[in-house]
Amino acid sequence: MQFSGWKRAASVAMATGLVLAACGSDDDAASSVPPVTESSGSAPAVSGDQLALVGAVEVGTGTTLELDNCPDDWNALEGVDGDEIRIGQTLAMSGQLASFGAIGDGMEMYFDYVNENDPIDGKKLVRIVKDDAYESGRAVANVEEMIDTEEIFAFAHFVGTPINFATRPITGEACIPQLFDGSGFPFWGDPANFPWTVGNVLNYVTEAQIWCDSIVEDFGEGATVAALLMNNDFGKTYQEALQGCADAGQIELVGQELHDQAAPDITNEMTTLIATGADVFVAGTTAAFCPQTVGSVAESQWRPGFYMSYTCNNLASFFEPVKEQAELLSVEGSGVRTANSIKICGDPTHADDPAIIEIEEILAEYGAVTCADGTYSTGVLYGQYLVDVLRAAAELPGGLNRVNLMAAMWNADFTNDSLLGGTLKLDGVNDAYWSEAAQIQEVVVADGVLTFRSVGELIDKEGQGGSFGN
Repeated sequence: MQFSGWKRAASVAMATGLVLAACGSDDDAASSVPPVTESSGSAPAVSGDQLALVGAVEVGTGTTLELDNCPDDWNALEGVDGDEIRIGQTLAMSGQLASFGAIGDGMEMYFDYVNENDPIDGKKLVRIVKDDAYESGRAVANVEEMIDTEEIFAFAHFVGTPINFATRPITGEACIPQLFDGSGFPFWGDPANFPWTVGNVLNYVTEAQIWCDSIVEDFGEGATVAALLMNNDFGKTYQEALQGCADAGQIELVGQELHDQAAPDITNEMTTLIATGADVFVAGTTAAFCPQTVGSVAESQWRPGFYMSYTCNNLASFFEPVKEQAELLSVEGSGVRTANSIKICGDPTHADDPAIIEIEEILAEYGAVTCADGTYSTGVLYGQYLVDVLRAAAELPGGLNRVNLMAAMWNADFTNDSLLGGTLKLDGVNDAYWSEAAQIQEVVVADGVLTFRSVGELIDKEGQGGSFGN
């Protein structure tokens, strides 16, 4: 199996005067599997002093780790002081949101690829995972158990706003990195108060504003909107953001229904919303509820503009089961639209894209699965994010430890060929949101195959989000 390389570039510039630049490989495929990442040109340049492992350590603009407040037995090298890098994860692998479990599986496939071809600092990536069924109490118990028994170096890619919200105080008090929260909750961009936690996906507030701007452009100012929203912090963030659009005169909210995240279906809520006859329908929900909204609208006579959370953007998992209904809506209405930030594996639009081809090859080689098997490809992408930051941290003076990991994280500047565009940057409190670019895309069926059709240009809000509360 040959892999062409990710063509990723990453750089880290420390506010304390520490400078690191690390570039991804753009080498052609060779006769054997090439290194996962390789500097294009000279090796990464490193200068500056090693960051302290005690006291108050500034790891980014306005971002300080108070290490003297850490537990007495805290060790910056725990989980990496041997030949492993131990990454903890709590994830829904059962229940209504069990489909997200494939994200962790995809990450592990990418870890296997890295371990075989170019280990980080000569160490083996190990993922320790427990099922939380998207229940906060179980997630808390999982994290506490892993901290006590598993020598976790860092946690990564917990999926869900309530899961991350419940676990953040625990990892923060333990002074263990909780990276790339799989949620767009704006609270994750708060390094001044929670320096051990960072988000991953597009901020839900930013996403909702992109929806509102699109609604005004395509349906006119003051268009009526009805919204289905999950009854937790995830859905309520969308709710508050949409209310902000209404208060600004962009839209008129004529119907809002909250639904239980553990409910078997959303039939009653959708019946109420359909009755509003609103110009636009917004689905601020996820997982199994995504196709349910498509089916409910298609089976009615209502043909609103339709905007859906990007957490539903997996064509294979969430649209293939309702392909006929999605096609009907794209023909008779505006179709289902999402604000996508990445190229979707399985979308024919990107079938010949080198980054997507490489994801498919990794899935086939290390998991015997394809994009059609769900969200494994997202796990590969998320694995890339984590590996890039781990490599950057390992290159800092003092090598791979928890302080350097947070320094690399809060000063990151990456690109990834799986993105639709834009960059992945952080600068402490100046820029605390990882992903800030998206494009409105509509689900259509072309030649019998589901695909996304671009609606407008990429919207890049890089650096505009600041940090939470600022």
